[in-house]
Amino acid sequence: MRKILLVILSGIAYAGTVAAQNIPIQRQIFHDNIDKEQTAADKFDGKADNHVKVGDDESVNLQATNALLKQVDAIQLEIERDTALDHRGKVKYLTGLQQVLRDYNMKRAYRRLDAADAPAIVAAYKAMMLADIKGKSIYPIARTLSFEAGEKLVEVFHDNPGYKDAKGEMFAKFAFKNLDDIMPKLGPYLDYPVTDSVIAAVAKKYPNKVLTYATSYTPTASAIRRNPDPLVQQIVQIGRSPHSARLMPFIDQCLNGTASISDLESKVANDEQYFKMLVKGSIELQHMKAEGKNPLGIKSMQENLHARSLRYIREVNDLHDESHAVRFRVVKDFTPEELYYLIVNGQEELFTSSYTNAAKAGLYDQMMLRMKPPRGDSLLMLVGFDRFKKFIAMAAGFNTLDNFLKSMDPENANYLMVKFVRSLEKTEDLEDAVDVANSFGSIRDPKLLDFLRTEVKKNLVFVTGKKDKRGMTIYGLLNNIFTEDASGGSDSAKATDMAAKLQLPPINYVEYASLPNDSGRVYQQVFFYGDEDGLTSYNSFMGNFPRSEWSVTQNAFWVTISSLKGKPITIFANRPLKEPEDKTAIEKLAEYLDEKDIHPTVFVHRGHSYHVNTTLDNLQSTARIVVLGSCGGYHNLATVLEKAPEAHIISSKQVGTYRVNEPIIRSLEETIRAGKNVDWVNMWAGLSKKFAGDPGSKTLFDDYVPPHKNLGAIFIKAYRQIMKDTE
Repeated sequence: MRKILLVILSGIAYAGTVAAQNIPIQRQIFHDNIDKEQTAADKFDGKADNHVKVGDDESVNLQATNALLKQVDAIQLEIERDTALDHRGKVKYLTGLQQVLRDYNMKRAYRRLDAADAPAIVAAYKAMMLADIKGKSIYPIARTLSFEAGEKLVEVFHDNPGYKDAKGEMFAKFAFKNLDDIMPKLGPYLDYPVTDSVIAAVAKKYPNKVLTYATSYTPTASAIRRNPDPLVQQIVQIGRSPHSARLMPFIDQCLNGTASISDLESKVANDEQYFKMLVKGSIELQHMKAEGKNPLGIKSMQENLHARSLRYIREVNDLHDESHAVRFRVVKDFTPEELYYLIVNGQEELFTSSYTNAAKAGLYDQMMLRMKPPRGDSLLMLVGFDRFKKFIAMAAGFNTLDNFLKSMDPENANYLMVKFVRSLEKTEDLEDAVDVANSFGSIRDPKLLDFLRTEVKKNLVFVTGKKDKRGMTIYGLLNNIFTEDASGGSDSAKATDMAAKLQLPPINYVEYASLPNDSGRVYQQVFFYGDEDGLTSYNSFMGNFPRSEWSVTQNAFWVTISSLKGKPITIFANRPLKEPEDKTAIEKLAEYLDEKDIHPTVFVHRGHSYHVNTTLDNLQSTARIVVLGSCGGYHNLATVLEKAPEAHIISSKQVGTYRVNEPIIRSLEETIRAGKNVDWVNMWAGLSKKFAGDPGSKTLFDDYVPPHKNLGAIFIKAYRQIMKDTE
């Protein structure tokens, strides 16, 4: 970086550690632009001191300083001194150097590359420039760089004879690191040799993505069809079937010869037979995993099985007022393992009475009764322990865990619970860890709780010894959540203590001051859907706002409800128009809120769980209170907290009901209208008293989880905060 500028008539001369070099005035701006990027690199640590700090190792810092300041200066002077280069050539290389430095600074700011790569980047630029001047290929140099370091470097030399090979090299390095979303980006690279390998690699990890493109009318489909990889060709063959989506879960069986496409096609069209095939296929894939194999159809199998399971569960739920014989007729011939898969795939929508009831007609009850002998450990071995942590968490939530564990020998029950807590650090997401956290809030057996606490501590010691950061975070949080409260204090005191241990804001109340916008008005949004339940919920909801206390107006798509007494509140609720117009109503309301710059802080979902994705798509980051009114499974909780990290979430273990939702909403509105903090402990105590005289509603209310006891949501919040702080 130059410190002294000497102005002369012909241009600019630099006086420093190198000999002065005349710079024509027309290229001065390009040098100035490079200087700005050097200054930005120097000041990245907050100090302009001719010292670039990229880490704690001072020798590495000195190397980066030398590269970004001295070596870049030397390249500039080398460009100017090269008499073989004309003005256009010099501008090309000066501009390229500035672009590479800018790319480095930007990626460093967003942590998209290792800042210590600066010497390699600068050296590679110089080597590519010299090769380009001589008309030689830049490809050998590009091969030595990571995608992050080489991406912009290669683009500078777009007219080099090695450009296409170098660009292909960069694409390959990017593609193999981003196989999950590379398919839409293949277009410009379809004639590159490496693309066949990329498609084959995607097929091994995400075969469904290849199937999607194989059945499309795009140039990518042609590239897939001519791909020589056997797996890709198997996907192509499946894609030619009109039942391709139903066949995809069985790709492993097609590959190993135990099934053929023609044989499968003759069976998958029958819904009941298809469900049974999926269960059998899932078990086969679990046993393949146990043998150390990597089944390709697992994701498709899970998705199809989930969809088919919900079909049966909804039918059972819809018949909740009928006799047990009628209500459960659809599953009367199901085997224990088929009922097991219904359960683990039905968390989002299972009614408590659909799971277990006094007549022993529920899915869990029948699963246990149909086992011969009725041993839970034998069943789990049969299904290859597929999603058993989800099953254990649900059993805890529905208060059947003790019954399930007692169906097996004590040593097997202990082993199962050890396995339940173990290896949470190895999972791709937090779902298993959240299931463990949620189960702790439901287990009432003190001995089992003590056992789980001990196992969590053992696992914490184990991952600490391995210095596994993710494992230490997961088990450290579970240990804090599970730590027995010896004080015997109130729920408020316990919640305050937990928030302090997890270094979270208060979890037992929401400050009123966080709810109004700048004008002092609290905005809320409520989502309704156009099925029969949605219309019933909407009509019930509208009965909460007497005209003496609330102003109600409506248009074709939504209703606006504003308080006439107390603190100013405005509630927007879309009308439950007949499907699919209900989605249009939600879209129109969203457009209005966006146009008026209105950002609600309270969001309420009213409807089945299969509508919840639409609600979550419209959730804003301003949300402080979110009432799901339906299952608060892991994926819903994670999505809410991804969009609104400060949200307090009320959810239910089953599908929500207006008999509970309305009292919760009324209590919430009364508290906000009074300008009080929303104290979940006090609110839940009041609601419990209200429901005490109505046993039917009390049972439904007990399935609702308030924010201060939503251990899954608390765990996700704390985990993300810790990982954010340590990045």
